[in-house]
Amino acid sequence: MRNPGKKRKKKKNKLKILVVILAVLILGVIGLFLFIDHQITGNSVDIVDQDKVDPTAEEVLIGKEEPKDDQVYNVLLVGSDSRDPDADMGRSDSMMLISFNKAKGKATIVSFLRDCLVDIDGHGKSRLGHTYAYGGVGLTINTLNKVFDLDIQKYITINFDSLVNVIDELGGIQVTLTEEEAEYYRSAGMPDIQAGTVTLTGSQALIHARNRSLDSDFGRTRRQRSVMYGIYQKVLENRDPAALMSLINYCITQVSTNMSVTEIYDLATSALAVDNLQTQQAVVPMDGSYSSINYEGMAVLDLDIDANKQHIHELLY
Repeated sequence: MRNPGKKRKKKKNKLKILVVILAVLILGVIGLFLFIDHQITGNSVDIVDQDKVDPTAEEVLIGKEEPKDDQVYNVLLVGSDSRDPDADMGRSDSMMLISFNKAKGKATIVSFLRDCLVDIDGHGKSRLGHTYAYGGVGLTINTLNKVFDLDIQKYITINFDSLVNVIDELGGIQVTLTEEEAEYYRSAGMPDIQAGTVTLTGSQALIHARNRSLDSDFGRTRRQRSVMYGIYQKVLENRDPAALMSLINYCITQVSTNMSVTEIYDLATSALAVDNLQTQQAVVPMDGSYSSINYEGMAVLDLDIDANKQHIHELLY
């Protein structure tokens, strides 16, 4: 007589194998699409030895850094409207370090405020947010690495208009609004917005991410991180392989990146392998580690570099 429990176990194992095969196929196709896209456009920034970096170039190359921990993957996300440091739209730049620590099973998002006063090779002291306008994502990465002793080599850049398109493609995202935020958005032309967890369209999410009228750049970067978390949560809901591939095919047309097929595959499979991924977020400068000053006519944040450097390292590594 056959054992029905054994039969069910075999079916369950076959199902697990099928799921693994589907996951591998999906990840492989993701990498292939990204590879083809960037082979055609050729718009990624190269990584070169430090002595080959010209910090005054229009598009600064990324200086090679040795990894501080081979279990930690760091990717810089840059959102921007403009490459003009003096334009109003150009001051909307955002810089977030997305980090995954494979050994500790944790993911970290660190926002860098654009008004941080830092030394920029070839340009003297200026706002951190000006690096992208001066020399593109390469100069931004090189500056962060030098100032905070980091090892960022990979990046994703996205225009804010493209962010709207991605969120709309997702069908909107959920974020949690304070009563003050909800009241502000109602007065700004969103009459149905209420406090609590709400679903925002792409244009509404962009207004939320850009909002610094209620508080400061610290509040704005918190809202930016909430938008990124909303996107992350919405993507996790998409379990259907066909729907996921459709979303991926759309999203890769909206961003630029220098991540390779193998890197994407390894990072994705590593993150998927963590059962209970820990998440944490932070902002630089951290509380009590800066003062607001005026430098050459600019309102900037004068940082305690060492304190912030130590804080970042404790979070990531």
